Amino acid sequence: MIAMIKLLLAAVAATWLCASDASAAELCRFAGTTDYQGRATITTDVENIDGLTRVDVVVAFSARWHLLVTVRYLMEEVSTWKGEELQEVAVNYRYLIADHIVRQNWDVFQRTPDGMQGRRVQGKTLAEFRDKHPGFAQHWDSSDFGRNWLPDYPFASPERRVDLDLDGAKLSFGLRSPLAMAFYWVRFLPHRDAEVPVFLPGFKADRVIVLPIQAVTYAGGMRWKALLQYPSLSATPASSATAWTSAEGRLQQMAFELHGPRGSAQGLIHQEGCEEIPVMPAEGRR
Repeated sequence: MIAMIKLLLAAVAATWLCASDASAAELCRFAGTTDYQGRATITTDVENIDGLTRVDVVVAFSARWHLLVTVRYLMEEVSTWKGEELQEVAVNYRYLIADHIVRQNWDVFQRTPDGMQGRRVQGKTLAEFRDKHPGFAQHWDSSDFGRNWLPDYPFASPERRVDLDLDGAKLSFGLRSPLAMAFYWVRFLPHRDAEVPVFLPGFKADRVIVLPIQAVTYAGGMRWKALLQYPSLSATPASSATAWTSAEGRLQQMAFELHGPRGSAQGLIHQEGCEEIPVMPAEGRR
């Protein structure tokens, strides 16, 4: 059950954080339901600043475990792009059972000539966290999730994590991060079938997956269907995620179905509204 909920969430995270006179911003909100009485809320915030595109996606997901205990997953992914090239991705991931903190990570991956280098801050108890990261302890409380934490990250003395690095040989053109791909880059896919490499930040194995994506034109825009192939998913039946985008370049809806050794699950996410005009990548659409 827990493994399936994790898959549900996966299917669903600083100089460039400062304001700029030349910035453009777009804010969208989404909501969804899944099996296991799951409910999700998602906020996306995209802006262009000084030639960079910043995509901030915040996901809050809850579900019922054996109809008795509420399981919550919170994730924020903040990715920064130069054109279509990923420069940095920061992920704040939290997992709670009945308001008891099971795990909390703050990971930052920065692009270097050798690949994406990872750093991590983590803790299981507030006392431990205060002792190890006193300059970052104000970000422990999950009730404050979504608060801007990146400016304080250097004061946390993050641990260098070579075991989380992505080798430079895998920094292929078009490499995406999961939430930015799902809620932003899907809108700029070519109107034809394609394969998209996706970096899974924080994973110790299978850190890059390649998504075969089928493109279908319909009256209101485009439909994109990605086959999800990963070791923890069953090969048959196939797992998939489908997104619908409007002719104006908005993500309208997303559906997914997942199949694993311990069962299956499905869900649907829809857009609830957007503010401002759609933000294009800083160096223009391909």
